[in-house]
This record gives sequence, C-alpha cells and structure tokens, in this order.
Amino acid sequence: MSRIRLVDVAEHAGVSRATASLVVRDSPLVADATRERVRESMQALGYVYDRSAAALRNSRTGVVGLIAPALSHPYLTQFVTGAQDVLEAEGMLVLAGVTHDDPGQQLRLLTALAERKIDGVVVVPANGSAPEDLGDSPIPLVQLVRRVSGTATDYVAADNASGSYQAATHLLEHGAGHIDFVGGLPHFSSYEPRLAGVIRALAEAGHRPPVVHPCEPARQAAVDAAAAAIADGADALVCYSDEVAFGVLEAAQLAGKRVPDDLLVAAFDDVAEARYSTPSLTSVASSGELAGREAARLLLRRLAEPYAEPERILVPSTLIPRASCGCAAITSQSRN
Repeated sequence: MSRIRLVDVAEHAGVSRATASLVVRDSPLVADATRERVRESMQALGYVYDRSAAALRNSRTGVVGLIAPALSHPYLTQFVTGAQDVLEAEGMLVLAGVTHDDPGQQLRLLTALAERKIDGVVVVPANGSAPEDLGDSPIPLVQLVRRVSGTATDYVAADNASGSYQAATHLLEHGAGHIDFVGGLPHFSSYEPRLAGVIRALAEAGHRPPVVHPCEPARQAAVDAAAAAIADGADALVCYSDEVAFGVLEAAQLAGKRVPDDLLVAAFDDVAEARYSTPSLTSVASSGELAGREAARLLLRRLAEPYAEPERILVPSTLIPRASCGCAAITSQSRN
C-alpha cells in the first residue's frame, strides 16, 4: 500500500493542502469545524504526521521580518501590532526594521534578513520603491499598505477606492458643487485608487472630474496645495490623508474660509488627532491592525503553500463623519 500523503488527506477532507498543513501544525487560523474534518480524514486514512521529517524538509528558522518606514506613525504601529500578534501566536520570532522611507535602506534590511535565512517578510514598502528595491531573494514576501508596481507578491491594503468614493459622495450630499482632490503624489500606490473613487462619485452625480493638487503628505506642502484649490474656487476637498487635511484647515483659515461653512473637508486614515482637531475632521477609517493580521496570515499561508497564486486582500474602509463635512461631531463611543 502506498504511503498516505498530506495531499490525500486534503482531498479526502475537501480542503486545500495549505489548510491541511495548517491543521497538522495546530494553527489557530483554521475554523474548528474544518480542523475537526481534517483530523477525521487523517484518522480514516491512517495518516501520520512526521514532524521531524517536516522540519528537515522545510528548513524553517521560525524567524520572520517586519519592515516599515517608521514605527512612530499611529497607523503604522497598528499594522505592526496586528501582524506581530498573529505571527507570535504561531511561535514565530519577529524581527522589526525601519527604513525611514529610504528604498536603499529597505534593500539593505531585506538582504540582511535573507542572508540570515529567515522564513519570510511582511514589508510596508518605502515610497518610491522599484521592484529591485525589494531584492531578489526567494524568501516569501507580503506587501502591506503599499504595493510596488511591477511586482507579483501577496498584498494587503485598505479599500482606498471605496473609502474615497464614500467621502466624495458624502460631501455631495452636503451640497458640495466643486470638489478637488488634494495631496499625495502619483507614484504612491494608494494615490490612484483614492483619486479614482472621487472621480467615480463625481461622474455618477453628473459633476466634472476633480482638479488634482498633488503634494507631499506633509502639512506645509498641503497648505500651499490647498491654497491653490481654494483659489480655484473649490468648495469641498477630499484629502489624500489626515496629515494633508490638517494643512488644508490651516490654509482655509489663512484664506478667511470657515470649515465647514465655506469649505467642506474629508480625508483618510482617521488618526487620533482627527477627532480632536478644530473642527473635528471627517475621515475614512480602515483597521490597520486588521490589515497587519491579514498580512501575517497571508505570509503563513505562503509558507504552507509556496507555489500558490499571489493573493490580494482589501480591508474595508468606512467614512467617519465629523464637523469638517458639516456633520455634528461624532463621539468615540458612537463611532464604535
């Protein structure tokens, strides 16, 4: 009789080989009902999992990398926390590295980690990264938040297009007649989907496309870009990020415009400061912690099934209305 393989167990249980592999490794990523079905198939077929042979075959170190532009930004902290929670629950040792948004530093970190034969990496790519800035190591790599054009790896990000569509639609409901898009730069991976959502909302409402005012996502740069939008006659702005929106609020004050009476504003990220700014900032929220957890799960699945097609996961985005769009301030309790 031929030896029973894990793929035979998977076929018998009606699951993928990757799921069966997660079950034999006691992973918490598998639903209880599925876990029980796989174990029943193992018993029915007489499958015996040879852990020592698997360890030799896999040559795993139990170490993974987490690379991000910074750890000080609240949203990036959420990503790292979510990913680390899942990986450490799997018994993985997590090594974190910071690139300061420098593609060269990113490559050096990835190379150093690959030389130490870690099992895989979750990376928030530095802005402006090219495919070669992710190195050529065969170790599994999952991109989080940002995606480097021209690469084919697993990828997790917020549903940016849906978020900006919600923001623009909401501003239209508040009577906006001339919506512009402010902030971000075209080579940012989230720039195009955020702009696309605004374009779709305006097209569906029969409005002209937005005038775009690109700039670095920093307050002072946003002040200048917003000044141009206000001079252009915009009565509503969708901002690339909350950081850009804070610059917009300053530009409005300098121009003698009252938010929301004269200018409606909505943005992205929903950082803590958004609810405490004056006026409080309407912003699109997406769970950074959930995105980090999904990225970690993708990495674990990639380790279990190295040759599967790359996956893309979009984490839902939700508009949080506050005073800057004309809504009353929303308390944190009602937000939850």
